[in-house]
Amino acid sequence: VISMSGNRYAQVYCTADGWSRVFPMKKKSETPETFSLLARRDGVPNNLIVDGAKEETQGEFRRKARQADCHIRQTEPHTPWSNMAEGAIRELKKGAGRKMIKSKCPKRLWDDCLVLESLIRSNTAHDIYSLGNEVPETVVSGETSDISNFCEFEWYEWVKFRDTSISFPGDKEVLGRYLGPSFDIGPAMTAKLLKANGKVVHRSTLRALTPDE
Repeated sequence: VISMSGNRYAQVYCTADGWSRVFPMKKKSETPETFSLLARRDGVPNNLIVDGAKEETQGEFRRKARQADCHIRQTEPHTPWSNMAEGAIRELKKGAGRKMIKSKCPKRLWDDCLVLESLIRSNTAHDIYSLGNEVPETVVSGETSDISNFCEFEWYEWVKFRDTSISFPGDKEVLGRYLGPSFDIGPAMTAKLLKANGKVVHRSTLRALTPDE
């Protein structure tokens, strides 16, 4: 299913401790750009274990990894069990699938749901000894995990936000659906919202509905 943003694929990065990041893509040739985003937002890993996909083993991706001093190791062909990313992808699909079924949201929002699920799993406690009673995000970043930008609302929850495009005397507070936190847009509490017309906007002026609403 092609998403509303035009994405057909997703690149997943993960660790053995349950930390993960998802980068939706319109085409596989965008894979090197996902590595650049990972490096800028979360840091450069010492090693990357990849399968035999040429997008990860050749060309621009390998050049960027070499420039960042990131060593790439490749798994043996036809051995998906030797790449821990396969397990992470399975859990991300399972978690995002549950959220989409529960909320009855359109399938074309799969990419936003996967991104949010990766953040939730990265900040959730797991029964993994190497975590030492911490969450994966704390172990990877070295800082206390901060969940404030995505803990207030559920996936696809109804919210109200301020829409400055509406002129007087219309009500500037309009309904929208929560699609997760925004990246590289506005302050830390900015969220991605779906409007009634199907357009996506980014706003920090949002709130939950009251019981009467």
